[in-house]
Amino acid sequence: MQEELNLLEEKLNSLVKKTNALKLENDSVKPQLYDAKEEIRNLKAKIAEATVKIENLLAQIP
Repeated sequence: MQEELNLLEEKLNSLVKKTNALKLENDSVKPQLYDAKEEIRNLKAKIAEATVKIENLLAQIP
């Protein structure tokens, strides 16, 4: 019985360590995700602006 408890304790400790490692990784990735989303917003705005310019130029072609 004691062996089973020790094994369970080891597994729980391993799980806690992995959970903490994943939390740290998640915390480090969040700013990168924010930056990527901001860049996507900027690129979409530039694409929309370019689309309008192209449409205006095409409208001027006889």
